[in-house]
Amino acid sequence: MISLEPTIDKKIFEKYDLLPLYPSRINSWRDFPCGFVLKYIYGYDFATNPKMHRGTSIELGIHYMFSHEKTIDEGLEKALSVYDDMAKWFKDQDSAMKERELLGAYFMNSIDYLEPYRRYYASYQMEINTKILGIPFSGKTDFIFKDGDKYKVIDLKTKSRLDKRHSDFIQQAIYKKGMLETVAPENLSVQMLIATPKKYEVIKIDDISDYMKEIEMSLISMANLFKICKSKENFASIVTPNLGDWHWYDEDQINARKEIWGV
Repeated sequence: MISLEPTIDKKIFEKYDLLPLYPSRINSWRDFPCGFVLKYIYGYDFATNPKMHRGTSIELGIHYMFSHEKTIDEGLEKALSVYDDMAKWFKDQDSAMKERELLGAYFMNSIDYLEPYRRYYASYQMEINTKILGIPFSGKTDFIFKDGDKYKVIDLKTKSRLDKRHSDFIQQAIYKKGMLETVAPENLSVQMLIATPKKYEVIKIDDISDYMKEIEMSLISMANLFKICKSKENFASIVTPNLGDWHWYDEDQINARKEIWGV
């Protein structure tokens, strides 16, 4: 069994301005190390795509609807308006319009589950902070509902199909740890709502102990690499690309890969 370090010197990560760590950063390291190196070590800034903004638009539509006592139609109209404001900047306008056509279906399936909790709506994008092995983590939940001393955290994921990525569970585990420590030590429910254009599924996040062990091991592997790498080139010589990895779907990322690794 691996013996985990009680704490890690945070200065190791401060050199590259990585603190606080966000769930997306630890998941990037775990799932796509080359992408992590390109973005956080070399400083590449890749454009977002329509799918990324789809979820944000729907969340803001729901927030507007719940916080201003608006109808479902008004909430959807807000979501479409937010999406349109962002979509005009996308390079691939065909993909942007295809996503827009499905926005209503994603929205309605999300609302099917969330609407009964409307009267308990408490906050959107509340910042949550915690520490793991002494390393500060920060993130923002999507929706929090409060009924007396009972808290329900619901993180919305819009996806083309009901796939359950392990990275999503890592994110929710970090959120739950932070909520347990700072907001609701008891009576806390953390759920992940996955909405597709056809249906939705709700997953409750219960025991997070195994996820915490995974995160701790990932932090140690990151820290060990950062200790021995004295330059960007050192990182690139140790973290090398798998050309068959599905994460290489973006043309800008592929061009960056060719610049750094030559393949």
